Amino acid sequence: MIEIKDDGAGIDVVKSGIDSLRGAIDIESRKGEGTKITLRLPLTLAIIEGLLVKISNGNFVLPLSSVEECVELTRRDVARSHGHRVAMVRGEIIPYINLREFFMVDGDSPEIEQIVITNQDGRKVGLVVDEIVGGRQTVIKSLGKVYKDAEKNILKLKNFPPCLCG
Repeated sequence: MIEIKDDGAGIDVVKSGIDSLRGAIDIESRKGEGTKITLRLPLTLAIIEGLLVKISNGNFVLPLSSVEECVELTRRDVARSHGHRVAMVRGEIIPYINLREFFMVDGDSPEIEQIVITNQDGRKVGLVVDEIVGGRQTVIKSLGKVYKDAEKNILKLKNFPPCLCG
């Protein structure tokens, strides 16, 4: 048995750290028996606030921290851009990527699609989806070795040159 004397300040620091990780600490003391300390931590610490969107029957989550706004994209809007993948939003020309085409999803797009306007390093880009479902907390897990090249492909999308949008 180990005897520990503490004024409580140390436990407060530990509790603050565990709380910041979305964990919990339980301390149970019984006179003459000792103290039981139980720490509960989430299995993963990568939980993001996301925007759940749909393309056909598929669900996708976009990090909410990158989303500026969502606007409608009609077939008329597409025709007005004369084949250029840009939309006029509040007087600003926003290039966009049609995720249905990017991910090669079969089927017809709806009459009115949605553009999720993102902002990365001061650069606005729209992502066209079929439907916006709403906000969701999402757990991010490693894809493992099978998908080791997936991160490189995602970086290609993130760092695409502006000419791909025109």
